[in-house]
Amino acid sequence: MFLGPALILTFLVSAVCGEWREGSSFLWLGCLVFLAGIACRALPGGHQKKMQLGDGFLLVTILWLLMCVIGALPYLTCGILRPVDAFFESCSGFTTTGATLFASPRILPHGILFWRAMTGWLGGIGTLLIAITLMPALGLNGQRLNTPDNYGPVLEKITQKMIASIRRISLIYLGLTLAGAAALTISGLSLYNGLIHSMSAVSTCGFSRYSDGIGHFQGPAPALIICIIMIISGMNWFLFLRRPRNGLRGFLKSSEIRLYGFFLGAAAILIAADLLLQTPAGAHRNDPHVGSAALDALFHAASFLTTTGFAGTRYDLWPSFSQSILLVLMFCGACTASAGGGLKLARVSILLKLIRHGVSTRLHSNFFETVQMNGQGLPSDTVSGAATMPFLFFIALFSGTFLLTFGNVSLSEAFNASAACLCNTGHAFGAIAESGAFMSFGGVSKCVLSLLMLGGRLELYAIVILLTPGYWTQGR
Repeated sequence: MFLGPALILTFLVSAVCGEWREGSSFLWLGCLVFLAGIACRALPGGHQKKMQLGDGFLLVTILWLLMCVIGALPYLTCGILRPVDAFFESCSGFTTTGATLFASPRILPHGILFWRAMTGWLGGIGTLLIAITLMPALGLNGQRLNTPDNYGPVLEKITQKMIASIRRISLIYLGLTLAGAAALTISGLSLYNGLIHSMSAVSTCGFSRYSDGIGHFQGPAPALIICIIMIISGMNWFLFLRRPRNGLRGFLKSSEIRLYGFFLGAAAILIAADLLLQTPAGAHRNDPHVGSAALDALFHAASFLTTTGFAGTRYDLWPSFSQSILLVLMFCGACTASAGGGLKLARVSILLKLIRHGVSTRLHSNFFETVQMNGQGLPSDTVSGAATMPFLFFIALFSGTFLLTFGNVSLSEAFNASAACLCNTGHAFGAIAESGAFMSFGGVSKCVLSLLMLGGRLELYAIVILLTPGYWTQGR
């Protein structure tokens, strides 16, 4: 039902901007979607049966597909995109990927641009809303909230007073969005630009009104504000619930947050040093000063680590060393319980500890130690799941690359496009670094990329389970 009010809100934005023709499409679509939602809620519930875990996978997948289909309708009714292209753009928003088909988004109507940012914003908060409120309401107990929208290897009990918890997260999400919009407006952006870019930063979607991204804005203030928003958005949002009174000390007790800070700081320092030593003039804001290099390094490190995908400059012209760091950050991804994509840093932490555990075991035959996070031992199935996910991830990556090459796409471009969509970054390297690069792909290739975006958002397990024949035969 929340899509209906969102469409009506977009109509109001179009009306304020004087775009009545496009706005009318949002109005009647919003009314239809809202009425359809009311009708669905009014349907008789029938026999109340407690859902199985596998049903949760199916439910979330269907809901996400339904949101993508509804989100594609405005692009169709306004005559801007064809069906496959509209679904791709909508899927990119709701999965917070930010891959776009528009080479010059600024020529689009204000309503369409606002709706594009809205899909990403709703996709970000929806990642939390579906897992925390919908699953328990349908019979899945709180211990299993980490699937299918897998918020990490371990989701500690935050199931008490769930409604209050989700309200707090929603208020923080909305408050951060409005605060970001206000700060960007004060920094010199228009209220409209400030709002849509704040929405894209908070949701880690990365949609921009301009083909050159944040680099379009003059001065360091907009980039610095958006960088701060991205860093906050990439954190584990459940920490806002668990330790609201402990301040910074409470956050630093989380090993994932410490790893997050280490990756971000180390990457920014290394990239800044590389830019100052190797980058030719003109590749970072036409300014060789340390401050400019440091801001560009921190901004893009945050953009790729949180998988937001905002670009502040032509990072594809940077030295290979800097680009390789961004690639590693993109694969590692943000913290669990955030709207970011990638493997997630909790899994990376577990994998690193597994490697250390394996080395210690071979050096000392009597060595025994459980893998721990935050001072607590992890169950074997949790460790196994964290170790399995990278295999699924890279199988999906290489499968997507292989399928795209059938569409007469070069190997490097196919790999970059697959990585950008699977990691939910929306940008990568080479031609994929440019706005609108995905328009050159064929219809079948766009469907493959859309599936990769959904797989990245649902963290692949949902897709794999639904493709397993045993799921459809066992107990059905």
